[in-house]
Amino acid sequence: MIEFKNFSFKYEKSDELNVDNLNLKIEKGQLVLFTGPSGSGKTSILKLLNGLAPEFFEGGFKGELKVAHLSIGNSLSEFSDVVGSVFQNPKNQFFHLDSTSELAFSMENKGYKPELIKQRIVEVAEEFSAKHLIDREILGLSGGEKQKLAFMSNMMLDADIYILDEVTSNLDLKSIDLITDVIKKLKDKGKTIVIAEHRIYYLKDLIDRMFIVVNGKLIHEFSQEDIKDFDGTKCRTRQLDMSKVNILKKKKIINKNGFLKLVDFSYKIIDKNITINKSFSTGRVYSIIGENGCGKTTFANALSGFIKSNGNIILDEKKLRKKDLIKNSFMVMQDVNYQLFTNSVEGEIKLGATNLEEFDSIVEKLNLKHLLKKHPNMLSGGEKQRVVIASALISNKKILILDEPTSGLDFKNMYELANLLKEVAKKDIIIIIITHDYEFLCTVADEVLYFDSNGINEKIEASDENKNKILDLMMK
Repeated sequence: MIEFKNFSFKYEKSDELNVDNLNLKIEKGQLVLFTGPSGSGKTSILKLLNGLAPEFFEGGFKGELKVAHLSIGNSLSEFSDVVGSVFQNPKNQFFHLDSTSELAFSMENKGYKPELIKQRIVEVAEEFSAKHLIDREILGLSGGEKQKLAFMSNMMLDADIYILDEVTSNLDLKSIDLITDVIKKLKDKGKTIVIAEHRIYYLKDLIDRMFIVVNGKLIHEFSQEDIKDFDGTKCRTRQLDMSKVNILKKKKIINKNGFLKLVDFSYKIIDKNITINKSFSTGRVYSIIGENGCGKTTFANALSGFIKSNGNIILDEKKLRKKDLIKNSFMVMQDVNYQLFTNSVEGEIKLGATNLEEFDSIVEKLNLKHLLKKHPNMLSGGEKQRVVIASALISNKKILILDEPTSGLDFKNMYELANLLKEVAKKDIIIIIITHDYEFLCTVADEVLYFDSNGINEKIEASDENKNKILDLMMK
């Protein structure tokens, strides 16, 4: 079905091979997982499999590659008949403003009759338990809902091969369970599935073969039998078995009690008013959890001054005017592409910085030193994420909000970020993290705030005694 023979590939502007002498055969019906460090070549392998490289992402290659009856040189249209792709950033593959048109697009392009298209939309929506996503404006969907829609759009045509690049990066655990069921159904139908992922636990019972990719090379292979005893900590990857994840014990530190106070702080979600009363202390890391679409990001936007809010915000005993929120806060968005403006990583991190004395330390800890001269748009998703996080950390703002900061981060960088945030929290800075990443939460959080459609529903200390409760809430 898929075969690489002595295959190497290098992007036009790359200084080194992005895929290095790859020899790999994937049989029909297999599910193959690639994991490993950010920027290691996982996504490059997928771009070769769906025809985007080198036709769209230009570069040179040597060796042989076969994808079903296709090879390099066939058109993207021919590849799209055989390969369905879901990308790390779903917006990169949307063509319409409303969800129903987006679902219909691929079949309309192939000339299917309208009645068949409507029937297929109903089938896919039922398969995903996603009737609520029909006839919606795409710009109004949450990050997780957009990812789900992108997956559904690629299910419309009955492809033989599915290429999935970090498809769970912005999804809550409940939605990941749904995606797992869909992948299982595809596998049961005999589809060939190739996945690049950091969070890998949801694939534990589906993997036929798993590879760790480093510097464009496959350095370790694991069979189904090997996976039973797999320990992500030893292999420097995420865990396949969530029972091996524990909430790390942390010293309870409070530098300033009630450094940030929200008193009758209110904002709107559609036509509904949400009111928050909450005090935040420095020395602690706060983690916000809750299902996709419940309003976590809207709260962050209100606290950052991006949308209108009412009520009182008291920071370090001083009442803030709403226009002062932007001066005092920095938000790392789910889609960091909105926050990249310059033509070099170094320029990006220093843009607007007032704390340059910590530049070298932060760059080192976030593993960005070797990327400083590169253009931000040439980076992988995880590398872009780290660049914007570095900008946030040297901004000298008093409120740092990170919305899904680990969506593209590998094991090593997840732990580096967690350790760095714990250090920053010791200063007079409030750190709030919105996350669906249970492994990251267990590493960094001191207090967990569970949000539902009415705002904060529950406050929980992050401790090993509460880990099952936290996991249950994340699965709601």
